[in-house]
Amino acid sequence: MTHGKPQRTGWRSAAETEKKMDFKYAWWGKVLWVDLREQRFWVEDISDKCQDLIGCRGIAIDFAWRYLKPGTGAFDEENLLMYFNGPVTGTPVLGGGRSYFFGVGAQSFPEMYTRSSIGGRVGEASKKTGFDGVIIKGKSEKPVIVEVTEEGAVFHDGTGYWGRYAVDTQKLLKKRFGEDTEACVIGPAGEHKVRLAGIFNDLDNTAAQAGFGAVMGDKNLKAIVFNGRKAVRVADLETIIKLRDDNMRLKTIPKAPVEPLAAVGYGTPSVGEHEFKDGVLKKDNLFENVEASEITQKGNTCVACGVPCHLTTFSFVRGGRGVWHKTLDTTNSSKCVAPFVYGWTAKCEKELDWLEKELGRDYRWPMNFRSGSEIMWYVNNMGLNTWDLVALFLWLSELEAGGEDMDKLTGLHWDVDDPALLPHLVEMLSLREGFGNVLAEGSARAAEYLGGHYLEHSDHALHGMNAHSLGTVSWYNLKYPYWVASALMHATGTRDPNSDEGHKYYDFGGRRIPFLRLPELAKQYYYGAEHTIDPDPDLYGKIPDDEFFDLGYIDKEYAVKKQEIRGVIMGVGVFCDTLYPQTLAPGMPETGYHGDWEMESKLLTAVTGETFTEERLERTALKIWNMERAYSMLDIGRSRDYDMYIVHCHDARDGDWTRGIKIDPFRFGKLLDRYYELEGWDEDGMPTEETLHSYGLDEINERVKAYREELKERRKTEPRYEENPANLAKRGSEAFEEGRKYTYSVDCGRFLK
Repeated sequence: MTHGKPQRTGWRSAAETEKKMDFKYAWWGKVLWVDLREQRFWVEDISDKCQDLIGCRGIAIDFAWRYLKPGTGAFDEENLLMYFNGPVTGTPVLGGGRSYFFGVGAQSFPEMYTRSSIGGRVGEASKKTGFDGVIIKGKSEKPVIVEVTEEGAVFHDGTGYWGRYAVDTQKLLKKRFGEDTEACVIGPAGEHKVRLAGIFNDLDNTAAQAGFGAVMGDKNLKAIVFNGRKAVRVADLETIIKLRDDNMRLKTIPKAPVEPLAAVGYGTPSVGEHEFKDGVLKKDNLFENVEASEITQKGNTCVACGVPCHLTTFSFVRGGRGVWHKTLDTTNSSKCVAPFVYGWTAKCEKELDWLEKELGRDYRWPMNFRSGSEIMWYVNNMGLNTWDLVALFLWLSELEAGGEDMDKLTGLHWDVDDPALLPHLVEMLSLREGFGNVLAEGSARAAEYLGGHYLEHSDHALHGMNAHSLGTVSWYNLKYPYWVASALMHATGTRDPNSDEGHKYYDFGGRRIPFLRLPELAKQYYYGAEHTIDPDPDLYGKIPDDEFFDLGYIDKEYAVKKQEIRGVIMGVGVFCDTLYPQTLAPGMPETGYHGDWEMESKLLTAVTGETFTEERLERTALKIWNMERAYSMLDIGRSRDYDMYIVHCHDARDGDWTRGIKIDPFRFGKLLDRYYELEGWDEDGMPTEETLHSYGLDEINERVKAYREELKERRKTEPRYEENPANLAKRGSEAFEEGRKYTYSVDCGRFLK
């Protein structure tokens, strides 16, 4: 391994790289390439790309087109793990601390090019090294730690860190490289190539979705340490500070955490052993039971923020004893995944009825505070994606209700009232032990591989992601029609879209301002379209059903296009999706709750010194969106049929608990066609020649021509998805057929051909 300063064998330092243009502010105009196989690095100038593609998500897809062959697998030597920050990253912009990973994701199903964002302090630390991104290629023969400095990359032996927990690894790396350094690390789950392994920083901040932790594990890369001191300059600090205050005012963000520990609607007096009063969990009760020695709700916030995400659900728990490992000190933190701490209960009358009839209880699984804390300890230390754990646990509940012999399936005594059951399962999947080897494949693959009734109960939606914000109990319990737009975003993207694209859509339906729908404001925001959040769910049964359901699919294409464009803007900035876009001003009824819809362009102008209008920003975002779509078409052989598989996201028993309504494939098919037309895509979902030419993407147009013609020929003989009854009677796609060649052996705990 190479220690100290970088070797001068086959490399160019940052100082020696010829620059095409110099930037005073925001950008460095350089990307660091790191070859793990050859233990070398070089610097590539991207200064000509920065103004055109702005940063991060835009630069990444440009690199994918140039260097990542479509069809590359997650664990192929050729897969690139790309990490990028943006012009706003590392500046005083409120919520400007985020960054992204890109590449072929191990969780993605089928494996495809996708993305995953991360908060904490690593974005700022990476920016201080003087690079706008780092690209990791190849695989190391031994465990390795890559230290990124202002001069380039240094390779360190990572053998002594292999097998260590993610949190412990971060602490050890700070002791070795300095308290001012930050690192992206993996835990044992990533090392075991668990497909729902994330990349962690700052104890509990993670790039969770997509399974990039498994990609790092496959590359024998334990950590990337950022060790730099370069100051990031901004063009107009005074304006940035003013806009920072405006953001706080518009969001009506409280200056202090909420106390006491709120149950946030998840905990009820019927779950666990604790006292609840007015929806609040009494902390003294937890201390008396020696389940924690300290609980605080101050935020482990991202750099340049100071706004704890999900204030009422974010807590540090110290001194808790484990229920599976009873001597374990489950010191941990919990953000929007706090339901693990409180237990999962019935959330509406329909679900309660189903649970009591099918399971004979009013919860999917019980969990006292100690059990939940231990699971969160495992999530942060093993390095796992909590969202997919939610889907897996829902799936197991469904199988239990369906009469599955859970003892035989899991190899454990299935007693849901045993608080040690679920922590034990999490440990099994993190280490791929026994049935944990199935769970380690993620909810999508586990269901597809096992097939039959296992598949019927799956909470898988599309792209290997679970049914997040699709009217199921795994997220908001959204009422119809709010999840129709979510379904379209799922269908047309490459991952679960509701973290960096979809959140703000539901605000207009009353999520942010309880019980207050804002159709007129939504109409203004979504291109003047009339019915983007209609119909009002309360109209169900009061108007003819056909009219009600027609309204559910009308104009949703306008809402989705806007959400996706703003999502790209979040990803090039990089802006925090919790704070941006500023759709609403919840505490300002005098303005009609109107937010500042130009906040991102104002901030980018102040940061970079360049003039960013809304028109320029949205046009750039559309260019990037079309680059991503065209790449996805070649990457996994995508077509309209693939997008239509989202209609199966309600195949599981839970479906839409709010109404029992499922996606109408015929109405959704028409919606998808209108969306394609609005985007400038052909009837197969491929950007047309005219669209690609309009964004100067002539080279990309040449590369997709053959596949465009192939789709046209296929369409001449194959019926449209919703017109083929066989498609509506099955779950899955041709892309999943490879997985069906395998069966799971309970005896040896692995998949066999």
